[in-house]
Parts: sequence; structure tokens; C-alpha cells
Amino acid sequence: MQAPDHDSSHQNAQDLALIFIALAYGADAELTDKEVESLTDALARWRPDDEPEEIREVVVAAWAVFDDDESGSHIVNAIDNLGERLSTESKQRALEDVMLIAESDGLLLSSERTLISAIAASWDMRGAEADLISNTTATVDDRPVWTLLHDIALLAIAIAHGSEGGIDRNEIALMIERLGGWRSDLDPEDLQGVIRTSLEVFSEVDLVEVLQQCAVSVRERLPHALRLIVLDDLIAVAEADGTMNDYEADMVGSLAQAWQLGIRVQA
Repeated sequence: MQAPDHDSSHQNAQDLALIFIALAYGADAELTDKEVESLTDALARWRPDDEPEEIREVVVAAWAVFDDDESGSHIVNAIDNLGERLSTESKQRALEDVMLIAESDGLLLSSERTLISAIAASWDMRGAEADLISNTTATVDDRPVWTLLHDIALLAIAIAHGSEGGIDRNEIALMIERLGGWRSDLDPEDLQGVIRTSLEVFSEVDLVEVLQQCAVSVRERLPHALRLIVLDDLIAVAEADGTMNDYEADMVGSLAQAWQLGIRVQA
């Protein structure tokens, strides 16, 4: 008797369906027929013994969860669950399916690339997405768009700017290095563009409000383990000049508390 394939369990299929829908719909607030067909085909490959009607039921159930998931917590939980339950080979397979769905409409958006990179990082597969993105058959949309990477960059800028009222070259270089860990498919010039866009926002908007929005975005879109990595990146930026002052410690500490990380930060 053949042992059951736990990676193809019904629960995993539900979590995969939720991620597929979040990617297909969340990037442009639209779910095209091609995207529905692509995600249904992907789920069928995970559940080869299921009838088409059973696959559709999984999709409908996942859509109901997605439509009710205002905070994004269910999507984060799905990513976490699959990271714990899937084998390395199945994670790679799932990442390939995620990529197929993202490019099924012929256009690969920056926000889609960021989400794919975040999933890969959550599954300890940083860099795996870079090969998939570099070999995409879709048109890569490089139009400026605000992403999770910009949220992280803006928080880093606020900390680096701090009480000194400026950012030096060492801090910029460190930001590029740390941001590159989140998007291994981007070259230094692209990362500089992210920082430049974030700097423009930093200088033009109500800083308190936008920083709160960035902090909430990180909390709702990243699992606990990745929030820890973001905090480590921000601490590194704060200490880039050799010390962390009281302002920087207070800000990093506030983020640690808002992200429920259970870490105390001191200057």
C-alpha cells in the first residue's frame, strides 16, 4: 500500500489556494479567467485524485476566506503553515506554481515579485525566486509602485535620519545591502530606486501617519519570523554609525512592541 502524500493534503490545498488567490487578485484587484484557470490547474496537480468539482469547492472556500481577511492574517498563517508542513521539494514546486499564476495574465507586476520574494524568504528559500523571475515568459512591469520593500525602506530611512537630521553614505550602503536580502532579483540600481522613492515620500508626507501605515503593513503581511528579520535589519541601520542613540532605540523598540516580537531594545 502506497504511503499517503502529506504534502498533497486537503489542508495544504486550502492554504495554497488562499495564497494563489491573494497573488492573483491582490496585485491588481482583479481575478481574470486565465488566472482562475491557472490556479485551478495548479491545485489539480496537488490533488490529482480529486474531481474538478472538488477542486472548485476548494477555490470557492479559499475565496470566502480571502474576501473576509481584511487584516491579511489568514494569508500569513497559510504561508507559515506551508513553510512548516511542506518538504523542501514541495516548497520549490509551490513557488513555481505561484510564479505560473503571477505570470498567467502575461504581466509580472512589481508587487507580485515582492510577494513571491517574501514567500521564498518565509520558506527559507531566499534566492530561489530570482531564477524563476529571471526566466519568466511574462512582461515584467517595472513601473514605480509602492511595495512592502518600500515600507521597510521607509522605516529604515526614518531610523537612519533619526535625531541627527541626515543620512550618510554608510547608512545608504547598508540599506541597499539589507534590502537586497529581501529581493535578490534586484540589482543595486533598482534598490537605490526603492530608497530614492521612499526618501521622496519621507520628505513630503505626514511622517507619523505614513510610518504607522508602514509598521502595520509589515505586521499584517509578514509572519513572526520575518518580522524578526526586519527588526534585525533596522537595528543594523541604527547601529551603522557605531552606536544606537535613544531616539533610534525608542523607535526600534516601539516597532518590536507593535510587531509583538517580545524584544526589549536599549541604546
